[in-house]
Amino acid sequence: MVSTAHAARTGQEVLTAGSEFEALRAGYQLMIGDMQPVLREVLPASAYPAAVTAGAAHEGLRGAFLHGIANEESVDYDIFRTQQVFANDELAAKRRRITEALDALGETWPEFRALYELLVPVLLYAPDGGLAGGTSSTVLGVLWLAPKEHWNTVDAQEFLLHEFVHHTLFLEERRFGFYRNMTMLMEDQYLTRSAIRKDRRPLDKVLHSIVVGAEVLLARQEGRIAGSEHTPLSLHPGSQELRDGVAASLDEVFELPLEKLLQPRPIEILELTRKRLAEIPSS
Repeated sequence: MVSTAHAARTGQEVLTAGSEFEALRAGYQLMIGDMQPVLREVLPASAYPAAVTAGAAHEGLRGAFLHGIANEESVDYDIFRTQQVFANDELAAKRRRITEALDALGETWPEFRALYELLVPVLLYAPDGGLAGGTSSTVLGVLWLAPKEHWNTVDAQEFLLHEFVHHTLFLEERRFGFYRNMTMLMEDQYLTRSAIRKDRRPLDKVLHSIVVGAEVLLARQEGRIAGSEHTPLSLHPGSQELRDGVAASLDEVFELPLEKLLQPRPIEILELTRKRLAEIPSS
Protein backbone atom coordinates (compact mmCIF):
# COMPACT_ATOMS: atom_id res chain seq x y z
CA MET A 1 0.00 0.00 0.00
CA VAL A 2 2.75 2.45 0.95
CA SER A 3 4.88 1.70 -2.10
CA THR A 4 1.87 1.84 -4.46
CA ALA A 5 0.88 5.22 -3.06
CA HIS A 6 4.44 6.46 -3.46
CA ALA A 7 4.57 5.44 -7.13
CA ALA A 8 1.24 7.14 -7.80
CA ARG A 9 2.19 10.31 -5.91
CA THR A 10 5.50 10.66 -7.73
CA GLY A 11 4.06 9.81 -11.14
CA GLN A 12 6.30 6.78 -11.62
CA GLU A 13 5.30 3.50 -13.21
CA VAL A 14 6.41 0.21 -11.77
CA LEU A 15 7.35 -2.03 -14.69
CA THR A 16 7.46 -5.76 -14.12
CA ALA A 17 6.41 -8.76 -16.15
CA GLY A 18 6.38 -11.03 -13.11
CA SER A 19 3.84 -11.91 -10.45
CA GLU A 20 1.97 -9.59 -8.12
CA PHE A 21 4.63 -10.33 -5.53
CA GLU A 22 7.34 -9.20 -7.94
CA ALA A 23 5.34 -6.06 -8.72
CA LEU A 24 5.16 -5.38 -4.99
CA ARG A 25 8.91 -5.89 -4.69
CA ALA A 26 9.58 -3.50 -7.58
CA GLY A 27 7.26 -0.85 -6.15
CA TYR A 28 8.82 -1.11 -2.72
CA GLN A 29 12.36 -0.86 -4.07
CA LEU A 30 11.33 2.16 -6.12
CA MET A 31 10.06 3.84 -2.94
CA ILE A 32 13.08 3.12 -0.75
CA GLY A 33 15.41 4.12 -3.59
CA ASP A 34 13.66 7.47 -3.85
CA MET A 35 13.84 7.91 -0.07
CA GLN A 36 17.56 7.07 0.01
CA PRO A 37 19.08 7.44 -3.49
CA VAL A 38 22.28 5.60 -2.52
CA LEU A 39 20.18 2.41 -2.43
CA ARG A 40 19.89 2.63 -6.21
CA GLU A 41 23.54 1.51 -6.33
CA VAL A 42 22.56 -1.92 -4.99
CA LEU A 43 18.89 -2.36 -5.96
CA PRO A 44 17.43 -4.18 -7.73
CA ALA A 45 19.68 -7.16 -7.15
CA SER A 46 19.69 -10.63 -8.67
CA ALA A 47 20.49 -12.35 -5.38
CA TYR A 48 19.70 -11.88 -1.71
CA PRO A 49 21.08 -10.02 0.15
CA ALA A 50 21.64 -7.03 -2.11
CA ALA A 51 24.76 -5.78 -0.32
CA VAL A 52 27.25 -7.09 2.21
CA THR A 53 29.95 -4.83 3.59
CA ALA A 54 33.47 -5.89 2.73
CA GLY A 55 36.54 -3.70 2.52
CA ALA A 56 35.69 -0.28 1.11
CA ALA A 57 32.50 -1.44 -0.61
CA HIS A 58 29.23 0.39 0.01
CA GLU A 59 30.78 3.32 1.87
CA GLY A 60 28.02 5.58 0.59
CA LEU A 61 25.32 3.31 1.95
CA ARG A 62 27.05 2.93 5.30
CA GLY A 63 27.47 6.70 5.49
CA ALA A 64 23.78 7.25 4.76
CA PHE A 65 22.82 4.81 7.49
CA LEU A 66 25.13 6.45 10.01
CA HIS A 67 23.73 9.86 9.13
CA GLY A 68 20.15 8.61 9.47
CA ILE A 69 20.75 7.18 12.94
CA ALA A 70 22.59 10.29 14.13
CA ASN A 71 19.74 12.56 13.06
CA GLU A 72 16.82 10.65 14.58
CA GLU A 73 14.96 13.12 16.77
CA SER A 74 14.75 10.91 19.85
CA VAL A 75 18.02 9.02 19.54
CA ASP A 76 19.29 8.38 23.09
CA TYR A 77 22.35 6.21 22.52
CA ASP A 78 25.61 6.57 20.69
CA ILE A 79 26.17 3.77 18.21
CA PHE A 80 27.16 3.47 14.56
CA ARG A 81 29.89 6.01 15.21
CA THR A 82 32.40 4.89 12.63
CA GLN A 83 32.57 3.23 9.24
CA GLN A 84 34.80 0.38 10.36
CA VAL A 85 34.55 -2.95 8.58
CA PHE A 86 34.99 -6.56 9.61
CA ALA A 87 37.99 -8.56 8.49
CA ASN A 88 37.13 -11.13 5.81
CA ASP A 89 37.19 -14.15 8.14
CA GLU A 90 35.11 -12.37 10.78
CA LEU A 91 32.64 -11.22 8.14
CA ALA A 92 32.30 -14.78 6.83
CA ALA A 93 31.55 -16.10 10.34
CA LYS A 94 28.91 -13.45 10.99
CA ARG A 95 27.29 -13.98 7.61
CA ARG A 96 27.18 -17.71 8.29
CA ARG A 97 25.40 -17.17 11.60
CA ILE A 98 22.72 -14.99 9.99
CA THR A 99 22.33 -17.26 6.95
CA GLU A 100 21.76 -20.24 9.26
CA ALA A 101 19.15 -18.25 11.17
CA LEU A 102 17.34 -17.24 7.98
CA ASP A 103 17.39 -20.84 6.77
CA ALA A 104 15.96 -22.03 10.09
CA LEU A 105 13.18 -19.44 9.87
CA GLY A 106 12.49 -20.61 6.33
CA GLU A 107 11.81 -24.07 7.72
CA THR A 108 9.44 -23.08 10.52
CA TRP A 109 8.07 -19.79 9.19
CA PRO A 110 8.37 -19.59 5.39
CA GLU A 111 6.00 -16.60 5.08
CA PHE A 112 8.18 -14.56 7.39
CA ARG A 113 11.32 -15.58 5.53
CA ALA A 114 9.78 -14.44 2.23
CA LEU A 115 8.68 -11.13 3.72
CA TYR A 116 12.17 -10.58 5.12
CA GLU A 117 13.71 -10.82 1.69
CA LEU A 118 11.04 -8.49 0.33
CA LEU A 119 11.17 -5.74 2.95
CA VAL A 120 14.81 -5.93 4.08
CA PRO A 121 16.75 -6.66 0.88
CA VAL A 122 20.00 -5.02 2.01
CA LEU A 123 22.18 -6.50 4.76
CA LEU A 124 25.20 -4.47 5.85
CA TYR A 125 27.72 -6.10 8.18
CA ALA A 126 29.93 -3.72 10.16
CA PRO A 127 30.95 -2.96 13.78
CA ASP A 128 28.33 -0.89 15.54
CA GLY A 129 29.80 0.50 18.74
CA GLY A 130 28.81 -2.41 20.95
CA LEU A 131 25.26 -3.36 19.99
CA ALA A 132 24.21 -6.03 17.53
CA GLY A 133 23.01 -3.87 14.67
CA GLY A 134 19.80 -2.06 13.87
CA THR A 135 17.44 -0.40 11.44
CA SER A 136 16.58 3.22 10.72
CA SER A 137 13.35 4.88 9.69
CA THR A 138 15.33 7.04 7.26
CA VAL A 139 17.00 4.13 5.45
CA LEU A 140 14.22 1.62 4.90
CA GLY A 141 15.18 -1.72 3.44
CA VAL A 142 18.54 -1.91 5.21
CA LEU A 143 19.57 -3.95 8.25
CA TRP A 144 22.91 -3.14 9.90
CA LEU A 145 24.38 -6.35 11.32
CA ALA A 146 27.01 -7.14 13.91
CA PRO A 147 25.85 -10.50 15.36
CA LYS A 148 27.67 -11.56 18.51
CA GLU A 149 30.03 -14.53 18.67
CA HIS A 150 28.25 -16.03 21.68
CA TRP A 151 24.82 -16.03 20.01
CA ASN A 152 23.19 -19.33 19.20
CA THR A 153 20.79 -19.83 16.29
CA VAL A 154 17.77 -18.91 18.43
CA ASP A 155 19.36 -15.58 19.43
CA ALA A 156 20.10 -14.82 15.77
CA GLN A 157 16.55 -15.66 14.72
CA GLU A 158 15.08 -13.50 17.46
CA PHE A 159 17.37 -10.66 16.44
CA LEU A 160 16.09 -10.88 12.88
CA LEU A 161 12.49 -10.85 14.13
CA HIS A 162 13.26 -7.98 16.50
CA GLU A 163 14.58 -5.76 13.71
CA PHE A 164 11.86 -6.82 11.29
CA VAL A 165 9.20 -5.59 13.72
CA HIS A 166 11.00 -2.24 13.98
CA HIS A 167 11.01 -2.11 10.19
CA THR A 168 7.31 -2.82 9.79
CA LEU A 169 6.51 -0.18 12.41
CA PHE A 170 8.54 2.33 10.40
CA LEU A 171 6.41 1.46 7.37
CA GLU A 172 3.21 1.84 9.42
CA GLU A 173 4.45 5.20 10.62
CA ARG A 174 5.13 6.32 7.07
CA ARG A 175 1.62 5.27 6.04
CA PHE A 176 -0.42 6.60 8.97
CA GLY A 177 1.74 9.00 10.98
CA PHE A 178 2.41 8.09 14.60
CA TYR A 179 3.47 11.06 16.71
CA ARG A 180 1.78 14.38 17.20
CA ASN A 181 4.84 16.18 18.56
CA MET A 182 8.25 14.51 18.76
CA THR A 183 9.66 17.22 21.01
CA MET A 184 6.88 16.60 23.52
CA LEU A 185 7.65 12.86 23.54
CA MET A 186 11.10 13.60 24.94
CA GLU A 187 9.85 15.60 27.92
CA ASP A 188 10.67 13.87 31.19
CA GLN A 189 7.02 13.63 32.25
CA TYR A 190 6.25 11.44 29.22
CA LEU A 191 9.21 9.05 29.49
CA THR A 192 8.14 5.50 30.31
CA ARG A 193 9.69 2.11 30.97
CA SER A 194 11.09 0.22 27.99
CA ALA A 195 9.72 -3.32 27.75
CA ILE A 196 13.12 -4.87 27.04
CA ARG A 197 15.81 -2.46 28.24
CA LYS A 198 13.67 -1.45 31.27
CA ASP A 199 15.05 2.08 31.40
CA ARG A 200 12.91 5.19 30.87
CA ARG A 201 12.80 6.22 27.25
CA PRO A 202 10.76 8.41 24.87
CA LEU A 203 7.37 7.01 23.85
CA ASP A 204 8.39 6.22 20.28
CA LYS A 205 11.13 3.92 21.56
CA VAL A 206 8.86 2.38 24.21
CA LEU A 207 6.11 1.75 21.66
CA HIS A 208 8.61 -0.16 19.54
CA SER A 209 9.89 -2.13 22.53
CA ILE A 210 6.35 -3.18 23.50
CA VAL A 211 5.49 -4.46 20.04
CA VAL A 212 8.87 -6.13 19.57
CA GLY A 213 8.62 -7.86 22.94
CA ALA A 214 5.10 -9.09 22.26
CA GLU A 215 5.99 -10.40 18.81
CA VAL A 216 9.00 -12.31 20.19
CA LEU A 217 6.74 -13.86 22.83
CA LEU A 218 4.15 -14.84 20.23
CA ALA A 219 6.80 -16.36 17.97
CA ARG A 220 8.03 -18.46 20.88
CA GLN A 221 4.52 -19.52 21.89
CA GLU A 222 3.58 -20.50 18.34
CA GLY A 223 6.78 -22.45 17.75
CA ARG A 224 7.92 -20.11 14.97
CA ILE A 225 11.43 -20.11 16.45
CA ALA A 226 12.24 -23.69 17.29
CA GLY A 227 13.96 -24.40 20.59
CA SER A 228 13.48 -20.97 22.13
CA GLU A 229 12.06 -22.39 25.36
CA HIS A 230 14.86 -24.92 25.89
CA THR A 231 17.92 -22.96 24.78
CA PRO A 232 19.98 -20.54 26.93
CA LEU A 233 19.26 -17.08 25.50
CA SER A 234 21.56 -14.06 25.32
CA LEU A 235 19.65 -11.43 23.37
CA HIS A 236 16.21 -11.34 25.02
CA PRO A 237 15.03 -12.30 28.51
CA GLY A 238 13.19 -15.52 29.19
CA SER A 239 9.51 -15.58 28.33
CA GLN A 240 8.12 -14.79 31.79
CA GLU A 241 10.51 -11.89 32.34
CA LEU A 242 9.83 -10.58 28.86
CA ARG A 243 6.06 -10.87 29.33
CA ASP A 244 6.30 -9.01 32.65
CA GLY A 245 8.36 -6.28 30.99
CA VAL A 246 5.87 -5.79 28.15
CA ALA A 247 2.95 -5.74 30.60
CA ALA A 248 4.66 -3.17 32.85
CA SER A 249 5.44 -0.92 29.88
CA LEU A 250 1.86 -1.15 28.63
CA ASP A 251 0.53 -0.20 32.05
CA GLU A 252 2.74 2.89 32.16
CA VAL A 253 2.01 3.91 28.59
CA PHE A 254 -1.76 3.72 29.05
CA GLU A 255 -1.44 6.10 32.00
CA LEU A 256 -0.20 8.78 29.59
CA PRO A 257 -2.52 11.17 27.71
CA LEU A 258 -2.09 9.12 24.52
CA GLU A 259 -4.54 11.15 22.42
CA LYS A 260 -2.32 14.16 23.08
CA LEU A 261 0.86 12.34 22.12
CA LEU A 262 -0.06 9.79 19.46
CA GLN A 263 -2.11 9.53 16.29
CA PRO A 264 -4.94 6.95 16.22
CA ARG A 265 -2.97 4.16 14.48
CA PRO A 266 -0.26 3.66 17.14
CA ILE A 267 -2.92 3.72 19.87
CA GLU A 268 -4.74 0.99 17.95
CA ILE A 269 -1.49 -1.01 17.75
CA LEU A 270 -0.94 -0.65 21.51
CA GLU A 271 -4.49 -1.78 22.26
CA LEU A 272 -4.11 -4.79 19.98
CA THR A 273 -0.79 -5.65 21.59
CA ARG A 274 -2.35 -5.50 25.06
CA LYS A 275 -5.12 -7.83 23.91
CA ARG A 276 -2.67 -10.30 22.37
CA LEU A 277 -0.44 -10.21 25.45
CA ALA A 278 -3.41 -11.16 27.63
CA GLU A 279 -3.74 -14.33 25.53
CA ILE A 280 -0.19 -15.40 26.36
CA PRO A 281 -0.26 -17.37 29.62
CA SER A 282 2.19 -16.66 32.41
CA SER A 283 4.65 -19.47 32.95
